[in-house]
Amino acid sequence: MRANFVRVPAADLYRRLFALSCEQDLDSVLRRILDLVLEETGAERGFLVTPGPGGDLLVRAARGLDGAAVGGPGMRPSRTVVRRAIAAAAPVRIQRAQDASELAEQTSIAESSLQSILAVPVLEGGEVVAVVCADSRRPNAFPPGLEASIAALSQPLGAALRNARVVSTLRQHNRALADRLAARDGPAILGECPAMLATLDLLRRAAPTRASVLLLGETGTGKELLARELHRAGRRAAGPFVTVNCAALPDDLIEAELFGHVAGAFTGATQDRAGLFREAHGGTVFLDEVGELGPRAQSRFLRVLETGEIQRVGSDRSERVDVRVVAATHRNLLDPELGFRQDLFYRLAALTVTVPPLRERGNDVLLLAEAFCQQAAMELGRSIEGLGEEARQLVLKHSWPGNVRELRNAMHHGVVFCTGRRITPADLPEDVRSGAAACAGKAFFVRRAPASWDELQVLKKEAGLDLERAWAEEVLRRTRGNISAAARAAGLSRAAFYGLLERVSLRPEDFRSRRPPSP
Repeated sequence: MRANFVRVPAADLYRRLFALSCEQDLDSVLRRILDLVLEETGAERGFLVTPGPGGDLLVRAARGLDGAAVGGPGMRPSRTVVRRAIAAAAPVRIQRAQDASELAEQTSIAESSLQSILAVPVLEGGEVVAVVCADSRRPNAFPPGLEASIAALSQPLGAALRNARVVSTLRQHNRALADRLAARDGPAILGECPAMLATLDLLRRAAPTRASVLLLGETGTGKELLARELHRAGRRAAGPFVTVNCAALPDDLIEAELFGHVAGAFTGATQDRAGLFREAHGGTVFLDEVGELGPRAQSRFLRVLETGEIQRVGSDRSERVDVRVVAATHRNLLDPELGFRQDLFYRLAALTVTVPPLRERGNDVLLLAEAFCQQAAMELGRSIEGLGEEARQLVLKHSWPGNVRELRNAMHHGVVFCTGRRITPADLPEDVRSGAAACAGKAFFVRRAPASWDELQVLKKEAGLDLERAWAEEVLRRTRGNISAAARAAGLSRAAFYGLLERVSLRPEDFRSRRPPSP
């Protein structure tokens, strides 16, 4: 029979224990265990402590009887009493701490004038996995029978904690598996051009650091895959990688999605939710299209970067989070018309990496196209060798405004409609064919007016390659791919002509099956 000091009715206690056993969020389980013990004991304050590495003690939750968070100087549990409970694997009850010389001089007890302390271990398979420490300034606040009553909860609470830990571990493993599978989604990080090699080198040097990284580049350039590579190459690779598409979140819900909320914070918030930043604890959070964040969300996000703390919507309690932030945008965040906070920009842009668009990556487009062809052929069960020569020329001529994403889709389209061994122009999407047709009859074409001197030099180089490619293609066509004859016709050595073909991505074997037009 339960003693009259128990604050929670039996039926309600069993209901809450059942709810705890169904809870999957580890942090929520820890807080609810603390709340339950506080109500059972009637203590003024409570702390939930877990053993840490090297014998350290980690305070995972702390609050008063009214549910309010407690903190500040002196607001910490008695570590001596907590360690006694861990060593004994049994509750430890102190009735008059001020009369015990070994306790009265401790800062945590003296500053708060504590008298009564009750430390209850939470057991998981006989091992202490947490300790709930309740205290009060009143002497004899915890009757003799209370520790036995609370101790009876130790195993059920340990089982709830174990379930939440198993789920947490499974989620981490699933995230790690998803990251590994994501690496197989396509070769968007393949690249040999100087601009892409420079980008990858910056990422390799940034990976071991804790600094925030801002990825700048047009839509479809592969910024998310680069962010995943940054995460995998860093010290947080074993932690979660959480992606947030800022452009897809409604303004009125973005704070709750990022930072979490408590039950009742707004209509429809029926239970506590941890939020994406809490889910990314110990890992990386990737904020895609960060330029779409509204003013209020920007302000809250800046506070997270400055303090390392989040505050759930509807709560007045701050929580520490350990995350690395990688953000991406296709916008100019310093444009005054965008209204993006400059102080937030400089927090995000501790390291800035620019991802080049596909049109500036030279022959990388063919490297990627062939890889996407093989990937699509494997997925669709097709036996296709790759791109034919005319299709390769179309791929080189197209400006790819949708970048790598557009190229992947175009190659998938080509594999679907290909009826031979190699993809022909007829197999490619209409916009790829029409883009090349628009520049038919020209030795080269200008994709757009250069915006800077550096871009002018890039376009001049591309125009020169177009001229070389057109000339080499004509020589190969006349000689039907015979290298010796083509080199003589071009006035070059075989080695020099091979160098030209490699530079403009032409293969003589693609011209050997052709026959000159009939006279």
